[in-house]
Amino acid sequence: MKKNISLIVLGMAFIAAAAFIFISTDKKSGALSHMDKDKAIVIEDENTESMNETGTDTAAVNDDILSEPADPEEKEEILKKLSDAEGKTLRQDTGYIFVGDSRFVNMNTVCSISKTDNLFMVAKVGEGYNWFKDTALGQIKRIVSSGLFPKWKIIICLGINDLGNLSKYTEKYRELKDDYDITLISVNPVENYGRISNQTIKDFNSELEKSGLPYIDTFTILADTGYKTADGLHYNEDTTKKIYYGILSGLKDYDPDALISGEKNFLDNASQSKKNSLQNDILAQNKYVPKPKEDEEGTDPEEEMIRKFLESIGEYPSDTSAEGNSNETVPAEGEVQQEETSTENIQEEVQEEQRSEEEIREEEERRAEEERRAEEEQRAEEERRAEEERRAEEERRAEEERRAEEERREEEE
Repeated sequence: MKKNISLIVLGMAFIAAAAFIFISTDKKSGALSHMDKDKAIVIEDENTESMNETGTDTAAVNDDILSEPADPEEKEEILKKLSDAEGKTLRQDTGYIFVGDSRFVNMNTVCSISKTDNLFMVAKVGEGYNWFKDTALGQIKRIVSSGLFPKWKIIICLGINDLGNLSKYTEKYRELKDDYDITLISVNPVENYGRISNQTIKDFNSELEKSGLPYIDTFTILADTGYKTADGLHYNEDTTKKIYYGILSGLKDYDPDALISGEKNFLDNASQSKKNSLQNDILAQNKYVPKPKEDEEGTDPEEEMIRKFLESIGEYPSDTSAEGNSNETVPAEGEVQQEETSTENIQEEVQEEQRSEEEIREEEERRAEEERRAEEEQRAEEERRAEEERRAEEERRAEEERRAEEERREEEE
């Protein structure tokens, strides 16, 4: 009897220990514990090693909950919806302006947004609310005032660089909704990125969704179907396309006629030239300018990440200096002169384009001023004529009254 009791007690202790181990393991794994291989956030070895070098607590990042993963059928339905958007173009009577940070800069490179006639890109690496308020809004206004399209839709995805400015964003968006047709895009998740948590991003998105403006939740699309990044913050090509097609599908939801079959380039030559000139000028204004190096030893980790990202999409200014590189071949004197001349030619071309743009603006302003003056003169002439007619009418009535008075007196006499 005692032996049986001992065995029962021993068994219960074993079960309790196993349960404790299971619960502890489940808590450590967090949201990833219930994701299968297809749905889990992919954390590549090189990213994990990179983040560990910066002292990031990887386990803490993995505890970051995204959302309940989609079941296989739901995931397949989402992916089909995204694939349906591929190859289609947005309605041609509307201009679409994409506004964002480095993630939209990358999307423009991958999806050639700015090369499509009715799509514009206003985006800059590392920027947020202050840039949106002080610079991007002016560029948006400039595009809209071009008159290239009768209707405009502004598609905004900002916040990853300054999640703390949530209230400023929502207040500004509500302020602008009377003047612009705005659609907000969720801030999308990070991958093993210590400085920003996905829970903080979810909280940010939750308030965006409550703003009362059209809202497209690409965050959940990525959480449900999986995604990959190059550095924890910027996405690879497949994930970037997934976000872009998610936006197109979302625009269809808010406007049933938004997605139509059509050509990417459909403007006439004059309008296309105007569009390209305007877009290229804005892209040039929004080019990222690297911060000057403070010293040889210290390197800003964020600046280094931006440098690697821009190099990956071919937009980082190359360093032509030969200092410190003994393996670099020193060009001949003539080659140096040729290179300098080429650089000067490029600079002259850029300056010429800028002058041409300035001349166009000045010409437009001059014409607008002439039209305003002509309209004022026309109004003044109309007012002068009206005043003359009024005076003539008064004199006519006075003359009639005088004659009537004379006739009355004659009759009395």
